[in-house]
Amino acid sequence: MSKKLIKDLIKIGRKIEDCGLVIGEGGNISAKAGSVIYIKVRGATLASKKQADYIPIDIKTGKPLCKNGVPSTEIHMHLACYKARKDVGAVVHTHPVFITALGIAAVRLERVSYEAKIHLKGGIARIPCIKPGTKELGMAVGRAIAKHNIVMLKKHGLLTVGKNIKEAFLRTLAAERAAMVYAYSKRAKT
Repeated sequence: MSKKLIKDLIKIGRKIEDCGLVIGEGGNISAKAGSVIYIKVRGATLASKKQADYIPIDIKTGKPLCKNGVPSTEIHMHLACYKARKDVGAVVHTHPVFITALGIAAVRLERVSYEAKIHLKGGIARIPCIKPGTKELGMAVGRAIAKHNIVMLKKHGLLTVGKNIKEAFLRTLAAERAAMVYAYSKRAKT
């Protein structure tokens, strides 16, 4: 199970990078297998093809189950999502340009596209700017994910959850596309 899960993470990680949703070491993804999550290690890029760039973490304790690397600095956000809802099977955190811009401008993202109506059901939660990598950010994200599948992080991008990594990724794409449509439609009106 874990080998397939890691292969799925690698595949989606490369897609995230190819879509320009992150740059360099930015962003992180994880997926759950029972009481363990596999998360990108600190310093690795999402374009990496190495299975060793994903390490197992015990959800309950938050401790790594191997010594092959240090988990992403955003481990607190990921763990908070899995603890907030049992149906969460994967987490995607990216830095999409349009979502980030709309978050900074305090614009409410509307359901403006077909994809958005399907993938953004339940709306998008928004949280204020909180220092990345902190337990405080993890707690804020956990509270938001308890009621939403998508969270805009002011000045920090987007976090999505899904039953699996594909669903979480599709929500990321749909949110960024809706943000693009919204931004372009506002520009067209001027």
